[in-house]
Amino acid sequence: MMRYGRYALLLLMVLSSLCTPALAVPYSENEHAIRQAHLDLVAFTTETEMNAAITYIHPLYSTSTARLNALLAEFREQEALIPAATSRNDLENITARMRTITAGFRNESRVQMEIGHGKPDLLSRQVGAATTSNPHIGQREQAYWNIRRTNQIRAFDAWVKDAQASLDILKLQGFDTSAAQRTLAVIGSKRPDLDAALAAKSEDRIATVNGVISPLTRQLGAQVQEAQAGVSEAERMQFFVEQGYRAVAQADQINNDLIVILLDIGPPETTLRQLKIDLASLDRMLATGNLGMAKTPFLHVKKDLKDLSMAYRDTANSASLPPDLTAAIRAMVITLDNAADQMEVVQ
Repeated sequence: MMRYGRYALLLLMVLSSLCTPALAVPYSENEHAIRQAHLDLVAFTTETEMNAAITYIHPLYSTSTARLNALLAEFREQEALIPAATSRNDLENITARMRTITAGFRNESRVQMEIGHGKPDLLSRQVGAATTSNPHIGQREQAYWNIRRTNQIRAFDAWVKDAQASLDILKLQGFDTSAAQRTLAVIGSKRPDLDAALAAKSEDRIATVNGVISPLTRQLGAQVQEAQAGVSEAERMQFFVEQGYRAVAQADQINNDLIVILLDIGPPETTLRQLKIDLASLDRMLATGNLGMAKTPFLHVKKDLKDLSMAYRDTANSASLPPDLTAAIRAMVITLDNAADQMEVVQ
């Protein structure tokens, strides 16, 4: 039987990203559109909250809202850049600058509230009233869901198409792909469920569909690996390196989203940093051809994936986060666990 070529690895390389609410790895036009729409929604909501806070603080005795108004103007300047953003770096840079501005706004708000003896509960109530049932926020939220639905379904279709192409290559090379083909057919049949969940704007339903698809993708990966009995240990390890880098890119995006909300995210950041270090070490060892030396960083990467999964699980359970970000984190937990479990194939 012929050994499979490098293109056959494509099937294995895409398995871990299917179940995420926003397919972040590799970064694509679909993912960019979703991120851009989400940032637009979050930014406008934040602008509305800032404006409401200024409205409350301004009449308080001895207060000055000059600094707050200046920060709001700076924030709006960054917000205006979102529609023209064309890359992940563009969005990340805008987000970073907004993060700095909102941190300054919070600090100045606290100062002015103390000067004017403002009441935090009244401030919170006024800010809440400004955002609740706000038609402009509602329009942006609907736009976000429309874009997310269109692009996520498009990404799902592309994934299934790529997976099918990879199975076709394996079949032509003489591998028995019948079991994997049946599993892929089941995955493809979940498209209407995913589309319906997105149309309903239900994070719970999306998570349920992802929960069905995730074990199927894991099963598909195992079936492909079983069919490819002739794969060398070095090739398997290299696949895990590539899968690890995919997870890193996705985790980077999640951490960026977390930082905007939590500022100090703790374990997810430190654990991801360690994963990057160990992945680079494993990659270097494989480049030398010394598989024996690669075993230690290989085990470290496996542990890092599990540790990062646990860090995200704790964050999702303990932090107050937007529903879509919570869903993305929970999906990432599944992806990381699956990636770590698949590493058992290397002995």
